[in-house]
Amino acid sequence: MNKSIQLGMATFIAGAGVAMGQNTQEQIDALEQQILKLQQQVENGGAQPNFLNQAAAQGLQFNFYGQITWQSGGGSTKADAYRYVLIPSYKLSDYAKFISEFELEHGGLKDGDNDRFSGALELEQMYIDVNVNEYVNWRSLGVSLIPIGEINQYHEPDQFYSSKRPQLYKSIIPTTWMELGTGFNGDTPIDGLKYEYYLSQGLHPYGAAGDTATWTPKSARPDLNNKNIEEYAHTIKFSYQTGGLYSSASAYMQEYTNSNGASTDVLLYNVHAKYEFENGLRLLAEYAAWDFDNPSNLTDNASDTVSNDEYAGYRLEVSYDIAHGDNTLTPFLRYEELDDDITSSQETDEYITFGAMYKFGDNWEVKANVERKDDGGTGTETDTIQLSVGMQF
Repeated sequence: MNKSIQLGMATFIAGAGVAMGQNTQEQIDALEQQILKLQQQVENGGAQPNFLNQAAAQGLQFNFYGQITWQSGGGSTKADAYRYVLIPSYKLSDYAKFISEFELEHGGLKDGDNDRFSGALELEQMYIDVNVNEYVNWRSLGVSLIPIGEINQYHEPDQFYSSKRPQLYKSIIPTTWMELGTGFNGDTPIDGLKYEYYLSQGLHPYGAAGDTATWTPKSARPDLNNKNIEEYAHTIKFSYQTGGLYSSASAYMQEYTNSNGASTDVLLYNVHAKYEFENGLRLLAEYAAWDFDNPSNLTDNASDTVSNDEYAGYRLEVSYDIAHGDNTLTPFLRYEELDDDITSSQETDEYITFGAMYKFGDNWEVKANVERKDDGGTGTETDTIQLSVGMQF
């Protein structure tokens, strides 16, 4: 039905109503509303307005990213539906926005004895940002990503060139790291300098009540499941950007008390800097370390001996964008050293990763890289080939 016929029918209906004596003001107003609805249908190509169209017009937005990986090394070859992430947000007003993020990992949840899936479905973000002024943005009580380093907050596939995240963000910084809490962020009077502060529940080892446990960043993962809050943590981050330079410094602080009542102060600090030249060259350096004032109190298990008071690592990376266009081709080389064992003498693991990422516009990227691990404890070397396809919309 074309536009003139639809509008003609609406006019005929209105005229007929008046001719039949139905010319009260209420009836006229109702007919005018019907005409407006028909006009909206005409503008939408004859389609009825649906919930999503109306919600989008009012501020609802969906972002998505996903990643499929393949790797071969260490005696095995694996393919994985690595992650599928949905980020719904809603603009509540000019000053407030609701943000959430859901992630499905490794194809699906494990179903009882059926181990066909081994993944997780996690709520990674859920909060309301309220803009008070240019210097103060309040983040409501909710689930937020801890503002540490470069990748924990911004971990879409195109934020790093390798198929998987750098080892620094697996062994030292426990990404993806989200916690229940609240905080503030905003600009400062210094151009290019921003701050973030977050008050959250502290990391605590997994395990049933009464279980012996040793606190490490790997075991003390975030827990949002009706958790008893045993420690609070403070995180502060300053970031600075000018020209091609981006840098940040952040710190996470909490006190950990084991089941025997003995405690230790826990500090994670991170410094990060990268510089992007106009010709496509990018240089990056990052360091992260945990520091414990009384490491022996990290465990309540008499059989564990914790003597190392630091747990640290760094990465150095160089990359170069060859294509210089909407589609980019970026070879890279990364070197990492990690001291990630606090229960024994520190043995340094070394990683060398090289490869390239090809990015199609803003939505697709293909990555290929080789990672070599030199295990400081065993002295063995392992090479792993990794491929991945990432997408975001």
